[in-house]
Amino acid sequence: MTSGPATHHSRLRGPLLAAPLCAVLACNGGVAGLQRQISERLQQGLTATDSKRPEEPDRLPPELVLNKLRLYVDCVGATRVPLYDAYREGAAAFAGRTRSPPAEISPEAIGECDKAEHEGPLLKPPQPALEQAAAVYVDTSKVFAATIDAVREDMSHKSSSIEEDGERSPIYNNFSDAYRAWDDSRRALEEQIAARQGRLDAAVLAEIEARAGAGLEWHTRNVIIQAKPYVRCIGDHDEFTAGVCEAFHTAYNAAYAEFRAAYDSDPQAASAVFWLPQFAASLAQYTAAADALAQAIRAGKARSGDISAVVQEYGDAVHDGETVNFARLR
Repeated sequence: MTSGPATHHSRLRGPLLAAPLCAVLACNGGVAGLQRQISERLQQGLTATDSKRPEEPDRLPPELVLNKLRLYVDCVGATRVPLYDAYREGAAAFAGRTRSPPAEISPEAIGECDKAEHEGPLLKPPQPALEQAAAVYVDTSKVFAATIDAVREDMSHKSSSIEEDGERSPIYNNFSDAYRAWDDSRRALEEQIAARQGRLDAAVLAEIEARAGAGLEWHTRNVIIQAKPYVRCIGDHDEFTAGVCEAFHTAYNAAYAEFRAAYDSDPQAASAVFWLPQFAASLAQYTAAADALAQAIRAGKARSGDISAVVQEYGDAVHDGETVNFARLR
């Protein structure tokens, strides 16, 4: 089973994050200045790209297009929860509710987005709006990660301005502005992803059903598709508000029951599919974690980090699902 993003101490994140904070924020006119630069980059990039590489309809096989889209899905999946958790932890520190600094953002998480930004435009079909939304998201993620580092640095000092002045601390506006810019870019990127992913997922299921019926292969694909709305929803909430996501988990559980029925109906056929047993095991772990989270939320006993654990189990199941190959049964 694959592992999720590492959470150990950071190594260098590259020029943007390794530079002194002045170079990242203050010397460019603060976060507002960087937001203007990012906006200009988006507009310039779209203008240049649209004239050379217009958006193409998805004429390629859905699986091939999903392979490109997966880079951007992995980017958001690796960064959304840890950055949102760090915002909540930082906001609590500014409000005087905790003396604990926000968690550090791992370079591996940011690296997933660098990979998407660099490799995505090389894959077909050209999708400039998606690619530019990702470029902006990478920029805002790095800026926000830099402000999180600044909060951690400040709170490591005995005379912490954050602990003494809270939201009157000079660093507060940078932190809040960077979070808003990041969250806006996240929503824009997720809209680009969702517009394509729903259409492609439906096309893949239709192709499987036309070729092999709604059997084991169809349910294997469908069950992980049905997990996405719940994971996306809890990633936008905390342990106190994620109860609004439960309907998505209920829909997933119905799809999971259908997958298990298809999987258990013919163990010999299931075991002959490459990597399917491993996927089934990963999916069971995700389901158990998501069930436990939903129960804890209902009981008011969910804790910080529970959502991240479920997202990581989902990521493991997705990566194992990508390895499953039904070719031997065709």
